[in-house]
Order: sequence, then structure tokens, then C-alpha cells
Amino acid sequence: MKIKRYLDKDMRHVLRRVREDQGPDAVILSNRRVDDGIEVIAALDYDEALVRHAIGIDSDKEASSDIKIDRDALAEIAEVDFVPAPTTEVVSAELQPQPLKEMHDEISSMRGLLETQLSGLVWKNGAERAPLRAQMLRNLARLGIAPDIASTVIDRLEPVTEVKRLWQAPLMTLAQALPVKDDQLLEQGGTYALIGPTGVGKTTTIAKIAARFAMTNSADEIALISADSYRIGAKEHLMAFANIIGANVYSASTSDELSDLLNQQRKKGLVLIDTEGRSPRDRDLANRLAAYGNNSERIKFYLTLSAATQEAALDEAMRQFSRVPLEGCIVTKIDEAAQLGCIISAMIRHDLPACWFSDGQRIPDDIYAAARKKMWLINQAVDCLEYAQPQINERTMAETYSEASRANA
Repeated sequence: MKIKRYLDKDMRHVLRRVREDQGPDAVILSNRRVDDGIEVIAALDYDEALVRHAIGIDSDKEASSDIKIDRDALAEIAEVDFVPAPTTEVVSAELQPQPLKEMHDEISSMRGLLETQLSGLVWKNGAERAPLRAQMLRNLARLGIAPDIASTVIDRLEPVTEVKRLWQAPLMTLAQALPVKDDQLLEQGGTYALIGPTGVGKTTTIAKIAARFAMTNSADEIALISADSYRIGAKEHLMAFANIIGANVYSASTSDELSDLLNQQRKKGLVLIDTEGRSPRDRDLANRLAAYGNNSERIKFYLTLSAATQEAALDEAMRQFSRVPLEGCIVTKIDEAAQLGCIISAMIRHDLPACWFSDGQRIPDDIYAAARKKMWLINQAVDCLEYAQPQINERTMAETYSEASRANA
């Protein structure tokens, strides 16, 4: 084993020397700022048994030993050409010898510090080489666009040389990447079920769609089915909307009851099914979706999502609810979202087309066909900046895009 001390004016130069001298397998043990610059201790060819022997730990007794390794002992070991390094095996904290565990934790902490410093250097160098690209990434980050989507959007652009196009060009490309579907529900009717997490506005959205359909068709052509047997007052809530337009409401608590109702209402022009809200983590979700799937040949499924939901929750919902064939998604509560970048990013990442956008409680006004509102949604995302005023600093950008680069590597 070999341990060596390196000293240079900054972290970039000292790490380059470590790599040139000891290669990519070198382990960084510590780093600190000294009067002459940055000092890094690096090691190569770690041998745990040799270290234990050098510091006087008997391997047969180490599990019960109370021996502590002080810094002076480690310094003496460093002078004789070997040093402990982190083991490559994952050892539980209960079984790991205390001195080695402390060293392992310290090295892990140092590694995280180095990664943070290196990510800052990578982002700074990239911003210096391509300042207009960096500014476009900052702009998209303020909208809440995920790093992987923002990078893809920027990569699709022709080289931007004018400052005035730093917003325009990415937004146009973002709108083009947004998947939407020209839905024919109002013109052709059919049987549709709105599925999705709890509280995303499925019942209100059904009322909006039914009211829109009733404006050009008879209310007798509409049948509303409440398949929500969990939420108290779910049917009554739907009936309150149905009474306004004169439509009939039915309830089904089992898959067989739903099948019977669908058979009875097969001549209706439009059948809308209000399902119970389910968490994507609900253990019974798969069974419930399978029950709906028994009627999947007759039902088209809309995944209903709130624009005010965090990106990770949107990703999870799209993964779990896609167990049934989705016609597309309905994005609700656009007016309540502080940023729209999360829902935009999730739709692009999962290639889930939007069929309808909803941005308020007014029935039937606050619902729009998504195919004609792509740029409207992007403009709404920009308008959110006026209210949310998100702050994006260079450290955040460095860490965010460093993680994105490692994930794509």
C-alpha cells in the first residue's frame, strides 16, 4: 500500500496530480485548505489486514475491542507507506469495528464534499464555455423543468446567438415536445373512466365534460356512474352536478355491477365513470385496476393529475396507473400550481399525451381541449414566475446538473 500527500494551488490541479500519479483507483482520504493551497491525502492498494496489524488490532478480537485509533497513530502509519481505505464490501454498522467505521464515515463525508466541489467546477467550466446555453438552462430551471428534459430541449435547438431568443427558442421547443391528443369525446361520445390519485378533481372534471356535452346534445344522452364506494358522499357530490344539467346518476361498487350498468347504458351517447381516488402506493391498487380492466374493451381511461403535484409523485402515478390502457391524461388545478414545470416534465418523460386542461372551478368554462392549448400551458408556466418568483443559484444548478449527468452516464 502507498499513501501520499499532494499539495497544489487549487482542487482541480491537486486532483489531476493524484490521477496522474496513482491512477483512477486512488482513494482520497482527506482534503483541507492550508497556507500554500489545497492539501490532499491519497492512498493506493489498500490492505485492511495490514492496517489492523500495524495499529495493533487483533482480527479475532476486534468485534469486542474498545481500542480507539487516534490521529497520531494514523499519522505514524501514513509515514510508513500504507494507510486504511474504505472497504469495498457493505458491512452493517453493528458488525463494523468502531475505529474503521469512523474512518469509513469520514471518508464517505470527504467523498461527498469532493463530488460537490467537482460538480461546481464542471458547471462553472460549462457555463464559461457556453454562457447562452447555461442561461437557457437557468431559465427552464426557474419554470421547474426537470434537468433531463431541459437538457434534451436545449440539445434540440439550433445554436442560439441572440440574447433575446434565450427564452423564446427553448419555450417553443418545449411546446413542440409536449405530448397532446386531439380528443374527440365531445364530438363522438363514448364511455370514459377518470382514474387517478385522491383529490385531483375527478368529480369536478366529469361535471365540466358532461356540461360541455349537454350544450350540444340532449342531457338524456348522458349517464354518470359513481364507482367510488370509499369516499363518503361521493355519489351525492356527483348528483349535485348532474341535477344542474338534468343527467342521471348511477352507482356501482363492484366490477360485476359496473358491467351490468354499462350493458344497461350502452345506448347512451356519453357515459362518464367517477372512480375512487387511490394512492399509487395502495397495495390494492393493482386489484382495483384489474377490475376496471375487465371492462377495458368498452372503457377509455383518462389518468387525472393535479398540476400542483410534485414531480416524483407524478412519475409514480404515471407508472402505477398505466397498468390499464390509458387514452391520455387530464391535467387539473393548473391555476393552483406554483410551477408547471413538474407536470410538463412528467408528461414528456412518460410520453403521456394530455387530452384536457383544467384551471378553475367554473362549470363548464374552465376546461380546454389540450391539442389547441399547448402554447397556452407554456405561457401559464411563465406566468407562474410572477407569483412564485423561484430563486435559482449557481450551487443549485451545479448540483442538479451534476446528478443528471451521472444518471445519464
